[in-house]
Amino acid sequence: MPSRSGLRWKAAALRTLHRWHGTAVSAHPATIMIPALYNLMPGESVALGWLTEIDAMVAMRQRMNCAARITGWDVFTFHTLHNADHFFDTTIGAVRDTWVKEGNLSPVAVQEAKRRFSQPHAYHRVHARLVENLVFQSSLLDWVSSHASDSPLRFHVVGTALLSALASAHSISFAAAVESATKIGMRWDEALRNKGNGKTEDEIGWCEFSEVQRLMEGSSTLSLAVTREDLPTPDAPSRPFWYSPTVDSEPTLITTAQEAATALGTLNIASWSYVPTKPVANVEEPIRGWLVSGLHPMARLCRWSLSNYLLATPASVTLFLDHIAALGRKPMLAATVDPFQNRLRLSRMKVTGP
Repeated sequence: MPSRSGLRWKAAALRTLHRWHGTAVSAHPATIMIPALYNLMPGESVALGWLTEIDAMVAMRQRMNCAARITGWDVFTFHTLHNADHFFDTTIGAVRDTWVKEGNLSPVAVQEAKRRFSQPHAYHRVHARLVENLVFQSSLLDWVSSHASDSPLRFHVVGTALLSALASAHSISFAAAVESATKIGMRWDEALRNKGNGKTEDEIGWCEFSEVQRLMEGSSTLSLAVTREDLPTPDAPSRPFWYSPTVDSEPTLITTAQEAATALGTLNIASWSYVPTKPVANVEEPIRGWLVSGLHPMARLCRWSLSNYLLATPASVTLFLDHIAALGRKPMLAATVDPFQNRLRLSRMKVTGP
């Protein structure tokens, strides 16, 4: 968790960098990087405090209900069913009980999620991970956008995070995004299960789990594309954003419906790999915040760095928006002085002065 004083110190350091190399600190607004998946392990969104941030919680709850009506199972139950840190079991239980009593969580959907995903290897069922990620990631994008209305930001999404970005930018409806994520994920699930050499359901499940895990760690070259019939028809996004099919791909700006449709056609499970094969360029993005959980492999880019920030919690995002993203509000020009111009001004003062 970054401290307020630490972020202020970094902001002050960024403002004075031009003294060292004589150029502007930033010619571009701060960039929010959104990898393909927000979290790596179950229960991270709960552990990081997003369900105690009222604005984010309301959006998540609404989208959980929408997703449950389409899929028949509950995203919150899937997200917390195999939570490895039992310190948060009390919070998870309290949230679930409260939502059930309020009528915001269907007991039928909860039981269906437990039936489908009761085995630990089921956490890497691709269609469920896509829907889970869509709920949390699109909600966080909305939260960041609403809290950064006075700060110039640009968003850069990678791979399957495109569905979250399009839903957040009102290019597609959230319901359409859920339906598409389910169809895409089901096809990828089927391909992975057919690829495994297990005989029992448990063996097939663990084969799929291991394959997805290797992909995330960068030790697999798995590539599964999408089918056009599984994709939604997008409108032009209300907020343009940058998109890269994989972490190594060059970004393209998505501003029109055609560009959004073309980007959807490039979706591939390969974007779940979090190990770049080349250094992440930082020329056009001098200040970046990574909207990922603390256990996400991309979080390592944020350690001991002046220009990369881990946006894992509501508090860290707020500090980033208040002290770092605000640096881009006005161009910071280098304080360079031309001695010749100074001499010219002095000579004019001597001639025209009293």
